[in-house]
Amino acid sequence: MAHFTPYSVAIITPYSKEDSVDEASIHRMIHYYKQHQVPALLVSGSTGEQHSLTIEERVRFYQAVKEAAPEGMPLYAGVAAIRNRDAVRLADEAERAGMSAIMLGFPPYIRPNQHEAAAYVEAVISATSLPIMLYNNPVRTGFNLEPDTLIRLVQNNPQITALKEAGNPENVRHIKAVLGAEFQVLSGLDLTITDYFTKGYDGLTSVAGNLFPVEMSEIMEHLRSDQFDQAQLKLNHLKPRLELLGSIGWIRVIRHFFAEQGIIAAHSREPLSPLTEEEAIAYRTVFQ
Repeated sequence: MAHFTPYSVAIITPYSKEDSVDEASIHRMIHYYKQHQVPALLVSGSTGEQHSLTIEERVRFYQAVKEAAPEGMPLYAGVAAIRNRDAVRLADEAERAGMSAIMLGFPPYIRPNQHEAAAYVEAVISATSLPIMLYNNPVRTGFNLEPDTLIRLVQNNPQITALKEAGNPENVRHIKAVLGAEFQVLSGLDLTITDYFTKGYDGLTSVAGNLFPVEMSEIMEHLRSDQFDQAQLKLNHLKPRLELLGSIGWIRVIRHFFAEQGIIAAHSREPLSPLTEEEAIAYRTVFQ
């Protein structure tokens, strides 16, 4: 059985005017996702600004989302840290909070070698029994997980059941040929998801699904049914809006959208900022 749903939504972290994680807003956000039939949530990933949060804030974020979420909704905890001990703590706390699985990102900025990255993964695995999806995102972290390292890790650690590959999509067919069709590979890029499915990807942790939950769900349903033309038609219809919002900044426009709906406070955690007047005008053209 797959440990990760083919479609989930990566959520933002709401902040109060005092710059703390706003737990009341978390409950309203979860209600919004439930209303729009979002099947699963990724908590404290890149979209959740995980590296803007302290370890304690991330732990409480896991707990608050679990408390607010409907019974049975899959919840994936974003875990990543520069220090192994912090990643280990986060993984342990994610399991204690009742998360369904972990998305394990690599230490940012310090650029570990392949051996060091593998040791980091194995340290986290030793701290939890949850299924793990490794997250390879070299553009953000400065580190690229090589396919041979991934394959060795999966073969030695059956807990690793999936990869979120934001690096080279051309590696996916080789990875799946070695590890088998049951090993999942997911993307985090909405705009390229139909093309990525033809390259062997199995699913998406969506950012655009925050603002277009129904549309992205329909696209994923088409892809899972091998209806690639229908999926591409729907994605093409969304594409100009997704490109515009992405150029403004997804975290910022999601926060703006939720604030307009009264779901969260309008506060941003620096260095991110509210939309400028020009950006807000451009944003409004998407929803006219």
